[in-house]
Amino acid sequence: MLKRIRNDSGCASCSNIDSDHMPLTRNLLLAAPLLLSTNSALQAQVLSGYDAAKGGGTLQTCDTSMHVDFAIGYQDGYACLFNPDVQPGSTTVTGAQWDYYHYGSSEWVTNYAGSPTVPYSSPQPYPMCYTVQAFDQMASQPCITTVCKLVAPQAYAVCAGLAPNFGILAVDGSMITFENLSLFPGGSVADAYWDFGDGSSIATASSPSHDFSGAGPFEVCLTVVGAAPTYCTATLCQWLYLGPSGMPCEEVVDQGFVVLQYENLVGVMDTSLTTGMNAGYSWHFGDGAVATGRIAAHAYVPFQSYELCGTLRVWGPLLSDTCVSTICREVTILPVVGLDEQAEGQAPLAWPSPFTDVLQIGASRTPRRLALIDAGGRTVMETGLPASTASRPLHVGHLAAGSYLLTLEDEHGRFAQRLVKQP
Repeated sequence: MLKRIRNDSGCASCSNIDSDHMPLTRNLLLAAPLLLSTNSALQAQVLSGYDAAKGGGTLQTCDTSMHVDFAIGYQDGYACLFNPDVQPGSTTVTGAQWDYYHYGSSEWVTNYAGSPTVPYSSPQPYPMCYTVQAFDQMASQPCITTVCKLVAPQAYAVCAGLAPNFGILAVDGSMITFENLSLFPGGSVADAYWDFGDGSSIATASSPSHDFSGAGPFEVCLTVVGAAPTYCTATLCQWLYLGPSGMPCEEVVDQGFVVLQYENLVGVMDTSLTTGMNAGYSWHFGDGAVATGRIAAHAYVPFQSYELCGTLRVWGPLLSDTCVSTICREVTILPVVGLDEQAEGQAPLAWPSPFTDVLQIGASRTPRRLALIDAGGRTVMETGLPASTASRPLHVGHLAAGSYLLTLEDEHGRFAQRLVKQP
C-alpha cells in the first residue's frame, strides 16, 4: 500500500509506490478518457476513465513557438518505429536524440537516428523520450524541448488498434446496465471480461447488469480479447459513483510526488491519489523550465539551489469545481567531482583554443554527450554527438568571449578541456 509521510514544510512525499496507481507497473492499454453520462434525473454519476497509464510529459526551455512531437508505428514482434514531428518556430534546430529504457540491461539508451526502430521484448509499457536541441532566436541562447511517452509494444501490430470502451445503457436505482462499445478495426472481439470493482465479475461480450451496494466509487474494468490467431488483449477502467457531488477537495485529492536526482539531472514522478478523477500535472523547476505530465526530467545548471514545484489540477463529477494543489521542494545541485581533464601530450578533445566561431570536435568511435560550461558554472550549450571517424565542426559564434569548460561523456567516462573564446 501507499505509505504517506509529511516533511517539516508540510509537503507530501512517498516512501513506497502503489502499483495500482503508477502506470509503469500496469500492463494496460488505456483508451482516451471518456465521461460516461446518465439521465440527469437519476442519481448515478460516473467518473471519467483515468488516464494514468499515459504517463510521459513535455519539458520545454525553448520559445513556445517550437513544437515537438513524435508518432509511434507499431510492428509485429514488439518492435516500434518512431517518427519525429518538429516545428522549430522561432528557433534553429542544432541536434536531436532519442532516449529509451532498456529493461534487459536496466539502462537508458541514447539513439541519434532520425527515425529509429526499437526492438522490445514484451508488451509492458516502456518510456520513450525525444529531445530536440535548438538555439532560441528570441532569447539568444541554447534551449531544448523534450517529449516523453509511454509505449505499449504488441506481439502483432494489428493489436494496437484494439480500443476497449464502454458506457452506461440504463440505470434502475443501484442496478446499472453497461454497454460494450469496444472497437477493433483490424479484427473482431471474441471475449469480454467485466470486473465491477466490488469483488464481482462476469465474462460476457454483451451488455451486463450489476446491482451495486453503496455509493462507491467503484473501479469498473472491461478487458476485451481479440479472436484467433492474434488474441489481442486490452483493458479500460472507469470509475462509477452513485452518490452526491460537491465533495471537499481534501476528501478526493491527496497530492504527492517523488524526486530522483543524479548530479544535475532531476526527475519527478507524481504519486497523487485522485479517486479516479480527471487530473492535469504541471511542473516549475525554479529556473524558468516547465513541464507537464506525470513524469518529467530536467538538467539544472550546477552550483545552485532551486525551488521545484508540482501543481495538480483535479476535476470531475465528484467535485463542484476544479481542485488545485501545489507543493514545493528545494533541490540543491552540487558541482560534479572526479572530472578527468586531458593529460599533457594527449590529443585535444577540441581545437583551436582560443577559438572564434567554430570548434573542431575530435573523432570518436562511440556516441558522446557534449556540454560547454561558462566561467559562472552555467551550461550554455549541450548536445549529443554520434560516433564519427573524423572531426566535426561545432558552431559557437553566438557565445560571449571568455573562458569555457568543454565536457565530453561516453561509455568510457567523462573528460574535460578548458577553452578560451576570443572577442
